[in-house]
Amino acid sequence: MRQIEAVGVISEAIKNDSGVRAIFLKGSMARNDLDDYSDVDFYCIVKDDELEDFLKRRLNYLKQYRPLIYWSEVNFVGPQIVAVFDNGLHFDFYTVTLETLQKTDEIKIIYDPNKLLSDYKAENLTISEDDFINIFDGFTFTLLEFEAAYCRNDLIWASRLASHLSGDLAIILRYLYDKNNAKLGFKRLYKSLDSDLHEKILSAMDLLGPSFLPKGVVQLVEIADEVIEKLPEEISSKINRTFFNYMSNKIKGLK
Repeated sequence: MRQIEAVGVISEAIKNDSGVRAIFLKGSMARNDLDDYSDVDFYCIVKDDELEDFLKRRLNYLKQYRPLIYWSEVNFVGPQIVAVFDNGLHFDFYTVTLETLQKTDEIKIIYDPNKLLSDYKAENLTISEDDFINIFDGFTFTLLEFEAAYCRNDLIWASRLASHLSGDLAIILRYLYDKNNAKLGFKRLYKSLDSDLHEKILSAMDLLGPSFLPKGVVQLVEIADEVIEKLPEEISSKINRTFFNYMSNKIKGLK
């Protein structure tokens, strides 16, 4: 696969860099969940005193694989190049030090001569109970905003708010059915849902466009109704049920 080929070529070139201490992968390649459409999450741990010089060499290392048709620099978990090769491969090149390394997600070690990553233990991607409550109550408040936009006939904004609702509901469902990966939201959510719930989500999202409102949002609310019944008592007792029930009834009453 092109991802494996790219990692092999670029890793071999980088191993000889004096500033590099280790190379590893995250994402689908680290989880052994790779498919033809996966991007590459490629990480280098570099020496603190050689960081700035190494950053200047990254593009040359990427070009050892194939020509680039796009690249940009961002700083998400550290200095990062977002690159696209001429075969369409999306390659994220992260540079960290031992001090800035975040232990989220599983890793696959490519190069680690000094065993710096031997005690690496991935933190899961769950959310706290308080975060869940805030997200659920935020979902309810967005229903209020959606109702106002829809009733004003501002259907473009209403559709955008409906998209926000689906994103919050994805995290809520992930927390319920795949708690350790709640922060991933929609990403591969379908693997955690039974076929019936999966079909309900697909049906709702098909109907979130301006011309179909409020049908899709009504279906999202119906799914949220089901979720509440499955929540542990210690959480369901803390969400704002009064507000949710009020908005649920109002949304279901929209024409």
